[in-house]
Amino acid sequence: MLKYTYSDFITDLPRLANQCQAFAPQLILPIARGGLTLGHALAMALNVRDIQSIQVSSYDDTIQRETLNIQGFQNLQLPSRVLLVDDIVDTGATLHHLLPLLHEHYPKTDFHTAALFTKQSAKVQPDFSLHEAHEWIEFFWEHDFLNLGAL
Repeated sequence: MLKYTYSDFITDLPRLANQCQAFAPQLILPIARGGLTLGHALAMALNVRDIQSIQVSSYDDTIQRETLNIQGFQNLQLPSRVLLVDDIVDTGATLHHLLPLLHEHYPKTDFHTAALFTKQSAKVQPDFSLHEAHEWIEFFWEHDFLNLGAL
């Protein structure tokens, strides 16, 4: 297992933001929950004030489901350039199912995707990414924020 720390994140964020900058997104659309921390950070780094979220669930804990659950889709109001953000593109199933739905409902919107990690075997590769994933990744927000609810 790879532990992805806050320090790693702070190092990577400017690099990923630099990749995304030429696209000039008007809206950041993080995929909840994994993409929320990255989506907020990219919105700040790219000075994008419009941020919405969509929830796409493909895992139960560490077990991947056969079907996706999408919430928040019907409430989206999208401009012409949207950056869809997730922490990792693992199998690519989330993007494989979500992108055609978004294109169908928002045909005039240009969607680009960004992730910190991707697997080479994923069905869909993000437009912007930094690292190839070779093992399970524990992101700092999964570990460091876990016990905050007990406060």
